[in-house]
Amino acid sequence: MDPFVDALVEEIRQKGESNAGRSLETFYLGGGTPSLLSGPHLEKIINAIHKHHTFQENSEWTIECNPEDLDISTVKNLGILGFNRLSIGIQSFHERDLEIMRRSHNAAQAEASVRLASSGGFENITMDLIYGIPGQSLGEWEENIEKALSLPVSHLSAYHLTFEPGTVFDHWRKKGRLFTVTEDESVDQYTRLRKKLLSAGFDHYELSNFGRKGIVSKHNMLYWSGAAYMGLGPSAHSYDGERRSWNISSLKEYIRGIANGEEIGETEHLTSKELYHDYLITSLRTKWGADPAHIEEVFGPGYRMHFEKQVQAFLKKGSMSLRGGKLCIEPGQWLITDHILRALFMD
Repeated sequence: MDPFVDALVEEIRQKGESNAGRSLETFYLGGGTPSLLSGPHLEKIINAIHKHHTFQENSEWTIECNPEDLDISTVKNLGILGFNRLSIGIQSFHERDLEIMRRSHNAAQAEASVRLASSGGFENITMDLIYGIPGQSLGEWEENIEKALSLPVSHLSAYHLTFEPGTVFDHWRKKGRLFTVTEDESVDQYTRLRKKLLSAGFDHYELSNFGRKGIVSKHNMLYWSGAAYMGLGPSAHSYDGERRSWNISSLKEYIRGIANGEEIGETEHLTSKELYHDYLITSLRTKWGADPAHIEEVFGPGYRMHFEKQVQAFLKKGSMSLRGGKLCIEPGQWLITDHILRALFMD
C-alpha cells in the first residue's frame, strides 16, 4: 500500500498544478475499497488533496466503505478527516445473497455498520442494494428494502445484478451454476422497490437512486449534468467537456509510470455526436430530463430538430413528458430507457 499511496499523492500534486485556480465541488474516494487503507494512509492522501486543491464551501466528501471495515473509531476518524458522507456497500441483508456475491461481510455486520456510522456522527449515509440476484424471491427483496428503511439512511442506490463477460458470475452462468432472473421478476422487484421507497418519503430522482427529504448525491449529479470531473488513481476516468481520459488499470504499471514520469493513461477527443449521446444518456437518467434549448445551444439546431421529432412517439405513449421546458422519461418507464435512447440517438 505504501508505494500505491505515494504514487497517488504524486498524481494529486500533478493534477493540482494543471487544475490551479479551479475550486472543486465534491471529493469521492471510492471505486474500490478505500476503507482498507490505514488511518495514516488516508491522512496522507487527504493532506495532499488539501495542499494541492481547493474546495467550495459546504463541499460533499464521500468515502466508500465495506461493512466489515467499520468500527466506531474508524467512523470518527473519517469525520475528523473531513468526510461528511458515507457510502456503504450493503448489497443484501440475506446471508445466501451475500455468499452468492462473494461478499466478505454478513447480514449482522451490514446492519451494524449503518448504525455505527450514525452513532459516529454521520447524518448523510447512503447504501447500495442489489436486486435480480438468482434465487432471490420477491418477498426476500421486500425484506431487504424494509430493513434498509428501518435504518438511519438518507440515500439509497439499487442496482440490478449484471453478468459482465469475464467475471466469475458469467463463468458460473455458462457452467449452469447460476441462472439469470426473468424479465418479469426484474420488473416486479423494481416496481416493488419504487412503491415502497416512494411511500416512505424517498424521492426517485435518478434511475437507480432515491433520496430522503431532497437529499441527492451531489457528486453523481455532476456526472449526470455533464460537468467536468477529475479522476485520480488506477483506472480513474476524467472529463473536461470535450475530452475523456483514463488511467491504466494495472496497479503495478501505475506505480511504475508515476515514479518514472511516464504517461499513465489515454485520451479521446469526443465528436459532437458522441457528446450529444452522452448528454442524453446522463440527463435522461434523472427526473429533470433533457433540455431542447441546451441541445440547440451546444450541438446546433439540427440536433434539436432530430431530438424533438423523435420524442413525439414517446410523448404520445406517455413514456415521456414535458415538464418545465424539459423532456423527461417518466420514472415508471425508466426500465425502457435503453429503448428510448436508441430512438433518440443520431444515426
